[in-house]
Amino acid sequence: MKTSPIRYEEAIAAAGSISKLSLEHFEKLVDLQFKAGRSFADLALANTREALEVKDLDGVKAYFEKQPELARNVFESIAKDSGAAIELGRGYAENMQSLLKKSAADVVAPLKAV
Repeated sequence: MKTSPIRYEEAIAAAGSISKLSLEHFEKLVDLQFKAGRSFADLALANTREALEVKDLDGVKAYFEKQPELARNVFESIAKDSGAAIELGRGYAENMQSLLKKSAADVVAPLKAV
């Protein structure tokens, strides 16, 4: 009986490792998105509450004078969150690449020997 040169256990382990890494990355990305969403929602609610507290022209003036600072904070937060997402993606790509190289070596090496 001829045995297959493919190492099924290694192939299954490699697929499991790839799936686990992908799931961990997805969890981190979802966590980042939830935190960003919560931050923006809190900011929008606070700004709306502040607008509802305006009672006179001085209050309107003070409210609108704060809006450029609010916009700056929003853009800084977006930049920070974008940077975090980029780093997360970069780390995922590097880990996936090394995992795929190792898995390919473990699974394909026996084929070369045949």
